[in-house]
Amino acid sequence: MKYKKIVFGLLLVATSFTACNKELDSLLTNPNYPSTATADVDLYLNKIQLDFNGFFNGASGAAGPLARINYAWGGPFYRNGASPASYDGLWYTAYSSIFSNVDAMIPLAQSQKKFIQSGMARVMKAYTLGTMVDLFGDVPYSEAVKGTDNTTPAVDGGAKVYAEVQKILDSAIIDLNNTSAASAPKVDLYYAGSKAKWITLAKTLKLKFYMNTRLVDKAASTAAIQALLTENNLINSSANDFQFQYGKSLSPDSRHPDYAGDYNNNGGGGYLSNYFMWKVASEKYNGVVTGVTSTSVPATTGDPRLRYYFYRQTTSYAWADASSCPCILNSQYYNATYPIWYPSVPDKTPFCVVGGKGYMGRDHGDNSGGPPDGAYKTQHGIYPAGGEFDYSQSKQLSLGLGAGGNGISPIWLSSFTAFLKAEAVLTLGVTAKEGDAATLLASGVAQSITKVVGFPTAIAYSNASVPSGAYANATQIANYKTLVDGLYSAAATPADKLDVIISEYHIALYGNGLEAYNNIRRTGSPKNAQLAVATATPGIFGYSFYYPSVFVDRNSNAPAQKAIGTAANKVFWDNNPANFIK
Repeated sequence: MKYKKIVFGLLLVATSFTACNKELDSLLTNPNYPSTATADVDLYLNKIQLDFNGFFNGASGAAGPLARINYAWGGPFYRNGASPASYDGLWYTAYSSIFSNVDAMIPLAQSQKKFIQSGMARVMKAYTLGTMVDLFGDVPYSEAVKGTDNTTPAVDGGAKVYAEVQKILDSAIIDLNNTSAASAPKVDLYYAGSKAKWITLAKTLKLKFYMNTRLVDKAASTAAIQALLTENNLINSSANDFQFQYGKSLSPDSRHPDYAGDYNNNGGGGYLSNYFMWKVASEKYNGVVTGVTSTSVPATTGDPRLRYYFYRQTTSYAWADASSCPCILNSQYYNATYPIWYPSVPDKTPFCVVGGKGYMGRDHGDNSGGPPDGAYKTQHGIYPAGGEFDYSQSKQLSLGLGAGGNGISPIWLSSFTAFLKAEAVLTLGVTAKEGDAATLLASGVAQSITKVVGFPTAIAYSNASVPSGAYANATQIANYKTLVDGLYSAAATPADKLDVIISEYHIALYGNGLEAYNNIRRTGSPKNAQLAVATATPGIFGYSFYYPSVFVDRNSNAPAQKAIGTAANKVFWDNNPANFIK
């Protein structure tokens, strides 16, 4: 009898507890996984903005080596430059963070009339989606980000996804123009809440993506590009530059990632691209420049951006020997004969070191081991990484040196727009309000120089040790502009003129490997891009990336993995020959 009473009592308690649980369940919310009904639009947007900059950095860093704007650390074959797992983080950031958060946030923002927030989110989604096509080709879109409803999305054709990118940008512009919008976002890391600047960005991105399709859909692209140039609500001045601003904090680390990688107490970090340093430091000044006499532009005139881009820990090669810099024993500075394995290269392309003034990085595809050269290799300067300004001080890097990492991610600058317009005018016959291609080229060069030379002031960099005259002066800037104008005028064919435009665009892109990679695939320029040094047969250029491991290994509907280096693997907008780029 007692046993029955105890059992009954336990059942009563259990029943009561269960009923209690059911009542409490509706009140329980995991703070780590809030429902969309209780989520905050602005907190969503904060996450999207930060992840977007992370995505840009990942895309730029992965694409830059192929364009020779960054050192190609892998190799010597293109297929060895990266592995599928190298792109897992990029893929995850796009699909599991940016796309999923944007898609969850937009309905909530629309219901609250927070149209500025939804417009901003759409712009960042469009940029990310278009970039995924640029890097990987066909990617999931129509079946993607559906959670448990579809865990194995198939890919959509790149052209179809690009069309969706333009639609997303159009929707963003509609949202941003909505006059019934509620309050502006609490935090706008890019444009301080200016919806007008976000609209200008959206239209500039439309131009960017249309320019990529000009090779495969010339008529439609030309009409769309002409309409955008006629309206001209584009990023035409630095006031509208689309960039992410870093800080100086070490903990939490808000510094530019290139600064964080280079500036420590153990010597320099990674290697810079010898080819890119050569283009800035030596290409135009080591001998006669075609079409420009040494009397009109002195051969010693340097690119005004040189000391801002690169920081030399030493200004000579007196330290170099067989142990610290093995390649120098076979370089043109010590021996007139290139190494036996060095292929035929464009005239004056560097090997091992650049010029004779201490610019030391790595050649394209050099896969040799790292000697003890941390105290000698050239590193990122004040622009855009927030490093040290080079005034020939020959000082080893240390934690906190220079601007402390207070740099920027140059996602899209006004100079980029000018160069893109110049390409459009030259190749498509469209008209721009600013004038012809030569005028637009000059504008791009001028805007880039102004941005870089003015950067120390813009970030409040101060160093009393910089001697008078170390910063670029008006004469140097004027000489460089005259030099570029002479090169363009002397170019014999439209293809040669385009090479001048894209070569100058390439120099202005420092810090943005993504657009350099798009440019070299679209135009084949710069034509004198350094060849791989470790082998004469590096395989076919990487016209797109491997699909990430997290996609092909876990998705039964994913395409077969690409064979980079043995097939062209072009993205849909690239119809150039398979051997277009070496």
